[in-house]
Amino acid sequence: MKVILKRDVKGLGHAGDVREVKDGYARNYLLPTKAAAMADAGALANWERHRGEREAREQGLKAEAEATAERLRELKLEVGVKVGEKNRLFGSVTNREIAALIAGEGIEVDRHNIHLREPIKMLGEFRVDVRLMPGVDAELTLSVVAAPA
Repeated sequence: MKVILKRDVKGLGHAGDVREVKDGYARNYLLPTKAAAMADAGALANWERHRGEREAREQGLKAEAEATAERLRELKLEVGVKVGEKNRLFGSVTNREIAALIAGEGIEVDRHNIHLREPIKMLGEFRVDVRLMPGVDAELTLSVVAAPA
């Protein structure tokens, strides 16, 4: 069954894509959750007619994401944490804390777009990946220091 995706579906595609899927997947998941619409002749004609608008909007979003990525690459964040013996942290630095630090710099980033290579559980300098959108990634530097007691 051919469907037009109304929103991004992990493992299937992005909003606006036309995909061929199994009938049961479309009937039982995509259509009831309004993640997709049936791709009949009228819907496909409408999809073609609005292609230019979609592409222009995507280009604008990509340019905005590139600008944000450039700001993130220049950013050096520092977080103070409580430490115990051998400079080991109580807990770890999470992507939620990093998102709050970035927001403090005036840049809004969803915490789900922040990817840590490994859990941050000790003092030091770490590289943090931020995936703003497909094809637009940034890497920022995070310094973890001991908080004054």
